[in-house]
Amino acid sequence: MTYADGRLVQTAVIGNRGSDRAIILPTDADELARWRRRHPDYSYWCGTLLGGCGNELSDRLYRDKVCHFAHHPHTSCHRTATGASSADHLFVKGDLTAWAGRQRLAARASLRHLGTGPGDAVDFRTREVRQHVRFQFRKLAHAEWAVDQQRLSRDSATLDWVFGPGAAHPETMEELYDEHGYLFRFRCETQGATRRVRLRAEDPRRSTEWVPLDACLMTTQGLRLPGMAPRRRTRTARSVPQVSTPDVVRGPRSREEQVVAVRAALMTAARLRTRPTWTSLSRAVGRDLSAISDAERVRLLSEVDEAAGRDGSPLLSALLRTDDGGTPDYLGPVSASVGCGTPATAAVLKHWCQREVDRAFALYGNSPRTPPPRLEINRDGHFAPDSAPAQQPRVIVHSSGGLSQVSERQARELHRSEALRRHLVMARNDKAVRLVAALLKEAEEVIPRLPRAQSAKLRAEMIDARKWLRSRLEKKEAKRSRKAKAKASAKAEQSAKVSTRGRGRSGKKRQRSPLNGARPLPGHGQ
Repeated sequence: MTYADGRLVQTAVIGNRGSDRAIILPTDADELARWRRRHPDYSYWCGTLLGGCGNELSDRLYRDKVCHFAHHPHTSCHRTATGASSADHLFVKGDLTAWAGRQRLAARASLRHLGTGPGDAVDFRTREVRQHVRFQFRKLAHAEWAVDQQRLSRDSATLDWVFGPGAAHPETMEELYDEHGYLFRFRCETQGATRRVRLRAEDPRRSTEWVPLDACLMTTQGLRLPGMAPRRRTRTARSVPQVSTPDVVRGPRSREEQVVAVRAALMTAARLRTRPTWTSLSRAVGRDLSAISDAERVRLLSEVDEAAGRDGSPLLSALLRTDDGGTPDYLGPVSASVGCGTPATAAVLKHWCQREVDRAFALYGNSPRTPPPRLEINRDGHFAPDSAPAQQPRVIVHSSGGLSQVSERQARELHRSEALRRHLVMARNDKAVRLVAALLKEAEEVIPRLPRAQSAKLRAEMIDARKWLRSRLEKKEAKRSRKAKAKASAKAEQSAKVSTRGRGRSGKKRQRSPLNGARPLPGHGQ
């Protein structure tokens, strides 16, 4: 069935309502026909582990639209997720089970319901050495994650968190960066009727390549990925004082080098939407700055954000936080030093810094957007009335040449062109001829308003799309021509048969009697 909002059911489970064998139905008619021939005995269900109703589904094959699953008539279902990614927790569970078998690990993968559904998390535990890896699908608040972290750590020798798209809270990310030096991510990629899990490790400066599970190892230190830096410290050594290493001493020495390094570290934190502590900032800079006084911190950060008061850019220093997530007191003098005003109370400082954090995330984050206006502080240290003029919004766009500032309209056109490119690829994969033609028409309208680099990318994608469309139309025309020839041949053969039946055995056409069908004269015959 198709839901009222137009969603198609693309995933199901095989065998019965409680099965964990997930499938993505092929969207192409020919692929679905081949799938049916290979698996004639399969039955499909709106599984309970998918959050479904548990009723049986039928696979619908269409030549003019996308193939999909459908409920039987008069079936009520309130399943909320039906797309290709709605069964990712089952695919991850299956991949982990198969990987454990290939690695000869005595381990078990299990689903966890954390309040929103059976796909909130997947736990992978080894039995002998009590190693634990949690694949987190649902985003947890930092406080909720900290409670789970403490509870799971008591029962495990090693504990690794692997976060799905959008599942990691910024404060959680920062804590893991501080603790281990990296963060694990996972995503799923579609391969035929299934999806395969891919993992990578990232730190505030770089990330490893996405790799399959077979490239990963379970060691005494926990999960290991190729190219990953060693674990910074274990949980058993949390209370041991950290000693400065030679790498830290070799950091920037002059004030100018420190300013450049601190600004780069804060820009990276804004891009990753995290808030560092002064200790983690010192470690990222590469020089031990934790021993300097608050007055020296104010002078250093004032030089870092010197331009913030002039051009209205976000105050990067506002990203800094205390160990308990609060706002450092030394940020008030920094705000006053760069000309943004002097907050009168701690509450004013907290709200003002939070707005600057939002502005930094909006401008420099991986998904740039229009930032909110800055909160203006009066001479008395309190916020100005809401009628104060707002700053002119701007958008920062990430490109191969770095950061560039564009207008909101240009940003919308850039995002629209990127969306068109993605949709052209998806439409070709789904063999949607009419959709590709419509997207090409829309792209023709967008190209004149794009910068040269973006228009070149979109134009190259359009060339590939036109070639694909031409080949599809030629195939359809050839198929239509073959059908027409076959139809004409069948018609000629049928007419020949009719003509043959109308002739006698001698091959001559049988003469029709002139009295055939005539009525008899009155009195002659019955």
